[in-house]
Amino acid sequence: MQSILEELYCGNIRPDARSYGQDSPFVEAARLKSKNLDRLMERLDDSEKELFEKYCDAQGEIEDIARYGTFTYALKFGILLMAEVFMGKGEITGEDR
Repeated sequence: MQSILEELYCGNIRPDARSYGQDSPFVEAARLKSKNLDRLMERLDDSEKELFEKYCDAQGEIEDIARYGTFTYALKFGILLMAEVFMGKGEITGEDR
């Protein structure tokens, strides 16, 4: 087996991939979102649909940027936490305490 970092780099570990049971709150919310999206799209004309799709694309980009920021922050925090556990606070911060 490769190292965790190699597995992550090669895409064999996907921290953003999760599975949910069919009766989970996530799946229920996704169904409701899809149902409401279908209802909304039925009521929009072509130009309104195009505008709404641009809005959804921009929202998706914002979510991707935020998810990446959260992931990198959490990863760095976890690394610092583990470094402090193994090395002690003084080694990390340069303090003698």
